[in-house]
Amino acid sequence: MANNEKLGSKKIEQEQEKENFVTRTLAFFNKYQNIIYGVLIGLLVIACAVIAFNRFYIQKKNGEASAAMIQPINWFMAGDSLSLNLALDGNEENDGFLSIANGYKLTRTSNTANYYAGLCYLRLGQKDEALDYLKKFKKKEDVLWYGCQIVIGDLYDEQGDEAKAIQYYEKATKGEDPLYTPNALFKLGQMYERQEKWDKALDAYKTIENKFYNQYTTMNIAQYVERASAKASK
Repeated sequence: MANNEKLGSKKIEQEQEKENFVTRTLAFFNKYQNIIYGVLIGLLVIACAVIAFNRFYIQKKNGEASAAMIQPINWFMAGDSLSLNLALDGNEENDGFLSIANGYKLTRTSNTANYYAGLCYLRLGQKDEALDYLKKFKKKEDVLWYGCQIVIGDLYDEQGDEAKAIQYYEKATKGEDPLYTPNALFKLGQMYERQEKWDKALDAYKTIENKFYNQYTTMNIAQYVERASAKASK
């Protein structure tokens, strides 16, 4: 009986708490309903503005930028220094990657233009400029982005900055691309070998074996696994 009475009183207390909570909530809403409605309407207006901006401005600009990219990509593919400079700067009739990147900001195409501008500078041997533009390339096109991280890692490696090279190679290993990911893992393993971090080097090589076996055999990674394993066990 005592237990039943305790349970009954506890249930009554819980129901009273719920009623009090509902009462307080209604009282709060009634007191501040104008402010609440104002905030909700404000959020709705902002959401509508963002949707309209994206639909009527960003999408239109992205289409224009995509069309403008055709000629500079053709110049880029030609590969000679004159064509690469045209790809960067354009001419009287066509924009280059630099003007597309700066003139169509907020668009995906502007982002891609930064990537191609970086590659143009790299082919022209202007590595500082290449690094600047490649680092502007945001992760919107995943496959290209992972490849870009490898190139940035290579540039830092050439500068002798092993810490930053490793940082960017590690970013590149987060993808699942059958070309870029094993390549990044291999470069990461090589960096760790230089630092005599044999356990980490072995882990990088074994990841290639476990996840990208075709590339593992093509790249002849077995010899690196054997060497790193022997060093790690000492």
